[in-house]
Parts: sequence; structure tokens; C-alpha cells
Amino acid sequence: MSKATQKSINHFDAIVIGSGPGGEGAAMGLTKAGLRVAVIEKESTVGGGCTHWGTIPSKALRHTVSRIIEFNRSPIYTGDNRQVHSTFSAILGHAQSVIGKQTRMRQGFYDRNLCTILHGSARFSGTHEIEVQAEDGTVDKYTADKFVIATGSRPYRPKDVDFKHPRVYDSDSILSLQHDLATSSSMEQVLSAANMRRFSAGSASR
Repeated sequence: MSKATQKSINHFDAIVIGSGPGGEGAAMGLTKAGLRVAVIEKESTVGGGCTHWGTIPSKALRHTVSRIIEFNRSPIYTGDNRQVHSTFSAILGHAQSVIGKQTRMRQGFYDRNLCTILHGSARFSGTHEIEVQAEDGTVDKYTADKFVIATGSRPYRPKDVDFKHPRVYDSDSILSLQHDLATSSSMEQVLSAANMRRFSAGSASR
């Protein structure tokens, strides 16, 4: 392959950084307008934080936990002292199937619209040039006429808070909780945590 051909293949009308709701919307709009578009996503699957850490898992968590609390409080079901018990990881396990379906659906959007997905971390190396570093460390360069930065956000971590403490979580790491949710009060604490994810406003650029 000649250098001219390789340069042509690696050039796009527009490159979108991030495949969350903002990046996806921009990419779909540009491809439908007839432009050659690529999307850079640092994770192994598309969807961004909304699909993998934010809206989808938090809503699934809130829904499941609220149903368990409702069951345990209802005199219809608890007349014989029955109680539903679960673990946070087991509840999140249910969300994984939903996340998988969402990921496949969104990947289908890109496939149908012939939108190229580039997996890796992006870094500008020129006015119209960007480097994409894959997980194995290899770096490829791409150029574009226009760029859309839709990198989303990450949890804000104040310097005076010890996030290495086993009982301190941010809105991403809280999804790795392994505590047993044996009581209604524990369930309600997790429900509050899910609500924290939903309404959390403290964020910085990912």
C-alpha cells in the first residue's frame, strides 16, 4: 500500500472523540449528512459512561432495589416473615445483560451508517492530526477536517478525601460494592447511592 493510499484511508471528514450520547449523536448526524466519519472510543465497546457506568446501571440498580424494598415491606408477601436478600454484585449482574443489549444496539448504529470505530486513547498531534494509542501500546495517526470532542465526564475527587479508604467511593467505584444487602436499611442506603449517581453534578472532563 502506497503512502498516499494509506494517508487517504486514515483521513476523515470528521473525527468524533467519545461514543457516549453526545459523540453518538454527532457521529450519526454527520454520517447521515454524507460525511466520512470515525469515532474514537478508549474502551473496548461503544456507549461511553452513560451505558457502562451511569444511566443504564444506575437505573437498573434503583429499579431492582426499590422492588426488593417494596416486597419486604408489603404485608401481602411478608406475612410469614419472608424476606428477599441479595448482594450488590448480584443486583448489578442483572444490569450487565441490559448493558450488553444496549452496546450491541449502539454498535449496530455505527455499522449501518458505515461509521468507523477506532479503539484507543486519543491525543492531538497537530492542528488536523490525532494519535490513537491502542491498549497494546501501538499508535496510529489519523487526520480530519473537523473534530468533535465528546469525552464525557469523570467523578470529581477532592484532594482532602481519601478515596483509597475501603468505605469511601465515588460514583464510578461504588459500582464495585460487594457488601451484603441483607436488611431494608442497607437496601435503602444503596438506593440513595444510586440516586447520588443520577443527580451528581460534580464532574470533570474524562
